[in-house]
Amino acid sequence: MKLWLLDILACPIEGCKSYPLKLKIFSWETQKEDFEKVFEDIQKKDLFFLKKALKGRITIDESGSTVKIEDEMTKEPLPLKDYLKTFAEKLDILTTIEDLSGTSSAQLVKKALETRKEKPPASLTPELTTSIYLINWLLYRAEVEEGLMICEKCNRWYPIIETIPHMLPDDLREAKEDKAFLEKWKNNIPKKILNEGKPFNLK
Repeated sequence: MKLWLLDILACPIEGCKSYPLKLKIFSWETQKEDFEKVFEDIQKKDLFFLKKALKGRITIDESGSTVKIEDEMTKEPLPLKDYLKTFAEKLDILTTIEDLSGTSSAQLVKKALETRKEKPPASLTPELTTSIYLINWLLYRAEVEEGLMICEKCNRWYPIIETIPHMLPDDLREAKEDKAFLEKWKNNIPKKILNEGKPFNLK
């Protein structure tokens, strides 16, 4: 599952439809080495790996009086001021994530979120350029292998298994499979879900 999906996924249960869902990441389909390469890019302020991974997906036009940026988040060229509004909205997706995978990915998510604390720049800075590439990569290239999405309103949970989010209504879910998933990852799952989660729990 790609992280950008959190921007559109809501609890599917009729009468709830809560948004956004919280995401616990247990493991990544994306290779550990790729996260390390991205982290190295950030540390060295060299975007070689990120630019290669996102080749052709980010365009920064500084030829006119106004900088225009087009990327996976906007799908069209936007003046910097307008782009930063979309950028801030997409950054909010990352606040719903808790990375429990034990890889350097958690450091990258933390690094991306630091951008939220900063005042939006009036011009395109090297730091902003780095953040643009990092967040595009996290949202649209990195992929979760196994994890858990939680609706805090109705206390339902939805597993991610082999990169696929399973968001079925209660009557179509299998108790045996769901409980096996909870048992497998119980050390990373909140006690409230283990004891009271819907439609199944371990209590």
